Order: sequence, then C-alpha cells, then structure tokens
Amino acid sequence: MKNLLQDLRFGLRTLRKKPSFAVIAVFTLALGIAANAAIFSVVNAVILRPLRYENAARLMTIWENHQANGGPETEWTSPTGFEDWRDQASSFDHVVAYQGWQPTLMAGNGEPEQITGALVSHNAFAMLNVKPLLGRAFLPEDDQPGAEARIILSHGLWQRRFGADAAIIGKTISLNGESRAVIGVMPAGFQFPIISTAELWRPIRPTLGAGCQRGCITIRVLARLKDGVTETQARTELKTIAARLEQQFPETNTKVGATLIPLQDFIVGPVRTPMLLLLVAVAFVLLIACVNVANLLLARATTREKEMAVRASLGAGRWRIIRQLLAEGVLLASIGGAVGLVLAYWLLDLIIAFAPDGTPRLAEIALDRRALFVTVGITLLTGIFFGLAPAWQISRMDLNQSLKDSGKGTQGLKRSRRALSALVVAETALALMLLIGAGLLIKSFLNLQRVDPGFNPTNVLTAVVSLPLANYPNPQVRAFHTQLLERLPALPGVQSVGAISSLPLAGFNNDNNFVIEGRPKPPPNQQPVAWVNSVSVDYFRTMGTPLRAGRDFTNRDNETAPKVVLVSETFARRYFSNENPLGKRVGNGEPDGWREIVGVMADVKQFGLSQDARATMYFPLAQRPSRQLFYVLRTASDPLNQGAALRGAVAALDKTLAVSTIRTMQEWTAQSIGSERFTLLLFGLFAALAVLLAAAGIYGVMSYSVAARTHEIGVRMALGARGADVLKLVLREGMTLALLGAAIGVSAAFALTRLMEKLLFGVKATDPLIFAAVAILLGLIAFLACYIPARRATKVDPMIALRYE
Repeated sequence: MKNLLQDLRFGLRTLRKKPSFAVIAVFTLALGIAANAAIFSVVNAVILRPLRYENAARLMTIWENHQANGGPETEWTSPTGFEDWRDQASSFDHVVAYQGWQPTLMAGNGEPEQITGALVSHNAFAMLNVKPLLGRAFLPEDDQPGAEARIILSHGLWQRRFGADAAIIGKTISLNGESRAVIGVMPAGFQFPIISTAELWRPIRPTLGAGCQRGCITIRVLARLKDGVTETQARTELKTIAARLEQQFPETNTKVGATLIPLQDFIVGPVRTPMLLLLVAVAFVLLIACVNVANLLLARATTREKEMAVRASLGAGRWRIIRQLLAEGVLLASIGGAVGLVLAYWLLDLIIAFAPDGTPRLAEIALDRRALFVTVGITLLTGIFFGLAPAWQISRMDLNQSLKDSGKGTQGLKRSRRALSALVVAETALALMLLIGAGLLIKSFLNLQRVDPGFNPTNVLTAVVSLPLANYPNPQVRAFHTQLLERLPALPGVQSVGAISSLPLAGFNNDNNFVIEGRPKPPPNQQPVAWVNSVSVDYFRTMGTPLRAGRDFTNRDNETAPKVVLVSETFARRYFSNENPLGKRVGNGEPDGWREIVGVMADVKQFGLSQDARATMYFPLAQRPSRQLFYVLRTASDPLNQGAALRGAVAALDKTLAVSTIRTMQEWTAQSIGSERFTLLLFGLFAALAVLLAAAGIYGVMSYSVAARTHEIGVRMALGARGADVLKLVLREGMTLALLGAAIGVSAAFALTRLMEKLLFGVKATDPLIFAAVAILLGLIAFLACYIPARRATKVDPMIALRYE
C-alpha cells in the first residue's frame, strides 16, 4: 500500500508538470465516461432493472391473437376471452382485466379537469401485492353489477386536488357528474402497469362487456403466474383453452389463439433496440477516447524513456516500472471518471428532458448505485487499458541503448510508431461505423418527415371535449356538439372548425368488422375490418384532407337522411380493387344497418408516419354521435392563442365540462416521430463526438510524428527535398492510416448496421450512398487533421533542424 501511494503521489506530480497534457487527457476521458454512465443509467432503469412490483418477473400480459385469420396481433382481448382465461386457466394466481378511463373531475372550486384513470378488476392491486396508503383496496363485492360506485385515488391526485386530506376516505367526489365514494389512496410513486399515468381507479365489472361480448376486443388482461409454473407451461395451457373455445364457439373463436408475454418485455419492447444501440454507440465513444489517451501516453512515454532507463539501472525491475505507469494511468482515469460523473448528471438530465412522451419508466431513471458501480468499473478498466500500452512498451526498452540516447526518445519513437499507427486505424474504424449509423438514421428521419400524413398540420389546434352520461343522455349528445360547432367558427382568427371521434396520431384504437352488401358471408373471424370514425361537416376541409372521388358530407346528411359513409383509399383498394366503390353499401348485415359509400378520402396516417394507412370508414357525426370528440380549429395565426377562447366557448354551454389535451396538430405529428428524433439526436451526438475525437487523435499523432522527425525532415530538406515533397510524405503516412481504418470500418459497418434495420424507414441498412458519403466525409476530416501538421513540417528550417540532436 505504501508503494502504491508513493506511485500515485509521483504520478500526480508528473501530471502537474504537464498541465496541458493532463487537461486534454482528463477531458477526453470524462466525455467518454459521462456518455457511458448516462446511457447505462437509462438502459439500467428502463430495460435491466425489474419492474417495481413484487416478483415482477411472474407478471404477464395476455391477449387474443387473430393473426391466423389475417388480423392484427394487438394487446387487446374480448370480455368473454378474459373470463375464459380467468375461469379455466390454472397457471395463474390472478387474472385481471383493465381499461383506460378519462373522467371529468369536479373538486371544490377548482376548474373541471379530465383525469387519466383505469377500470380494473377487483383483484388488480392484490395481483401487484400493493396496499393502499389510506383506506382499503377493492373487494369482490365492489366488482359486481349494481355495486356502490367506489374509487381509489393516486397519491399525486390526492395531494394535488384534495390537499392531502387524511379524512378523504368515505367522502364522495364528482366524476362525470356522478358521485363516487373514495375508499383508498395509493402509496406515493405507485404506477399501474401499462396505464402508468392513471391517477384513479374504479371497478371494471359494472360495465365489462356492455354491448360487446365474444369476438369484440375492448379490454386488456394482466396475470400473475403461480409459483412453480413456467411461461412455457402457461402458454401450453392457453393453447389448449383456445382449441377448446374454437370447438365451442366456431363463429367467433376459429383460429383465435392467445399470446403470453412477460409484462416487462411488453413495456420495454419498443425501446429495447434503440437503447441497446445507443449503449453500443457510447461504448465506441469510450473506446475512441481511450485510444486517444493511449496515443497521448505512448507519445509521452518516448520522452520518458531515459528516465525509466535510469530507474532500471538503479535497480527497478520491469514489474516496478509497469506498476508505476499503471498507477499513473489509473490516477488519470480516476480524475477523468470523477469529472465524467459530474458531466453524466448533467447529460442524464438533458436526456430525460428530451425523452419523448410515453418513454417507459422515465421517472425511474437515475444514477443509482448500480450505475455508479459500473462507472467505477469502467474507469478502472480504462485506466488499465490505456496505461498498459506505454507501460509494456517502456518495460521492453534496451537499457544500454536508452542510456546512450540523447533523451529525446529516438529508440522509443521507432518502437511506438507502429503502436500509434494501429491505434489511429482503430479509432478511425470505430468513428466511421458510428458515422454510418448516424447517416442511416438521418436519412430515415428525413424520409419520415417527407411522408404525407393525409392532412395539413399547420395552424391547427386540437382539444378533447367529453360528455358524461349522467348529464348528457344520448339525445342531448348530438345537440351539444351541434351548438358548439356553430359557436366555434365565430371566434376571432378561426377559419374553419371540425370534429372527429379519433384524431389521427393520437393513439386511439377503433377497429370494427363489417360486411359488404351482395357478397357471400365470410368465414368466422375473417370478416372485413376497418377503422371507424365519426366526423363533422367541414372536418376534412379543416384538416386539409383531399377528397379523391365522390362527395364530402354536407348538412343534409343528418339523422333523418339515408345513412352514408366515406371510405379511405386503402379501404377502396382492399375491398373494391376491381370496381368503383361509389354507390356500394356496407354495414353490419342488419336491414337498417346499411350505409351507401358516397366518397373516397385520401389515406390518413392514424398511428404513426411510419405505419401503413388503415382501411377507414367515416360516418357523419349527425348519424353516429360520439360522447368524446376531438375538435380541430384551423386558425389564421398561432393556434395556441385560441386555447382560452375554446375553453370559454365550452364553458358558455356547460361550465362543468373539461377541455383537455389542448395542443397543435404539429405537436401531435412531432410526437408521433418523437422516439425516432430522440434516437437520432443522441446517436448523432455520439457519432459527432466520436469523429471529433478521431480527428483529434489523427492530428495529435501526426503532430507528434512531425515533431519527433524534425531532424529527419531537416536532413531531407538539406539534401534537396522541397516543401511539396515533405507535405506529400506526411500526408501519405497519415492518409494511409485513415484509409486503412476507413476500409475496416466500412467492412464492419456492413455487418453491424443490419442490427438497425428495425429502426430505419425507407432506407436499407447497407445503403451504398450513405456508406460512400460517410467515407468521403471522414476522409476529408482526416485529410484536414493530417494537412495541418504536414503544412507545419514544410516550414522546418534545415539549419535549426540539423541542430535538433
């Protein structure tokens, strides 16, 4: 220990003698360590760390799989499907149904507020093994038809709207105009799976399956495996149940399977690949930083060769010299790691701030003990990595020759040039791979931005208005929306107004089966499926969605007029590929359920710019009213300026109604590609940092090489070499290394970029244009990094250079 402390003190004195070297090395390492610590913290919190529930690995999601019938594999199921699994499966301790819920809360004198909540089975909290902080959880009797309306509040809502009133238990609050008794308050920090923003819960049973039974997928299901039961056993049992149901209910369950996925995989699945890709990127950045510092230490080691020779001549063994240099490397890495941790806190805050909405487990991201442990480990490994190369080189020196050298590192230069060259090749290859990845992501993102969403998002404001059943019986729903649609166009600056039940890119799901008049009845579970929306007159004009054929809705398409429908281009191509859809009728097969197709609208991207357009049917709002509508207002200027006026117009009709989700259509569009933008931003940042470090490394090595070869260059010039000859000599040496690194990098990128295929849109992982453009760009950067020291070499005065030794 005493010798180690002595080595560290000596290393500190050595660094203080060369402050510029120390600052450059520490800052280079700090950047690499900070990036790794920050991204590992994100990956650790989101992907690696178990969910914050007891025995979280046993929590599963189950849903109906309709892929065998050509349908989608979504996370939804039918109420009867849930009951089948709950009653027949023996692999689970709990099987829980849940749905999203967005009631309007009226509390005291506060403004009405639409709250995100969830409808859950009575055993939902028992499944998660979480008990309320106050009051009690739901009981089986709470989850029965006709039971008293009871709710449980989140800790945050309890504090925010009820002042953390401990006497809240037993009191009633108004939700959607109905009084509901508060029976519990959940602990601080509790989040319900999937619907993580839920702030209150009520039993699902009173409305479960109302008007929707077998074959109608409207709910989600969670389950907990029994102890000793494996996922494989549970899947086998679900497969057996599905086969039994197919025999019992062929009309609805033919070829309908069941999918079982661990809850954690379901939550983090969409972000797993991007985050692991970022982790690889920052690992490359750290490697490049280590290579740069190793270059600096190798160059510095040649100037210390005589010092180490003197130590050896006085009795220091090879291990003693290696230990000294390793101690200096670990000391340098420790300082870099300390600075890197400070930068990591800042970088992590930046990452969280820029993370897109919906990023799973965002609130759990922090530099915890595991992240700190990994950072310390990375710091020690990097110290050993870049300290070992110069230590090994110096330990192999020829003692007699080193003592006879003048102390300028002549012998060391000859030995280190090959090592320096290898490191330059390595960091160039790593930087090129990152730059190619960034180039592919940039092109993919540009392709996404060029996608036509089917509407013009400029200057469009959107907001949600929901009408509670308690205050608005069905006949009054149409009247309210009609009045509001008449008031809004009169607002100053509003050019047109429309309304729709499911706004594009807002993430709502509303697929329905239908039949086509005159065609044979399709086999079970193979009926045509279309996205269904109710829209007002002028909605498409407001959104800027083009009409492709036929006509748009008019005021004549009211509740007393013949039923009509508009369809999308994808609908027309899929179900009327060889005929004109106008005039054809679709419906539910009932005598009064047919609707005539009167127009074809342009396709609209419903779930994301990278997703295929859905086959869609649009019903006139007057003929198919909806309790919840997205209002869209096209304005002459900044649409957000109309938020207050919109709230005022709604309050003038009913001050108990909440106006929620006020945002522009451009915000919805940006949110739909938020994850792609976030991945590009971070990956591009790390790629730029890698290229900067690589350029600095090439420049540093070439500068050192020129400085160390001053005598040689002087001799060449004294013998008649021109400045252009010297320039070519240095450029050839540097560019040879850069081109070799580029060749290795391109070869490796052909294999590694295939891992990015799922993240790319409209571009191949081996796009030759991107590979060529990136190689040329990096070549130009390398040329510039070589040219500056090469140009300096041409300024050498032969007379001064010949006195160099």
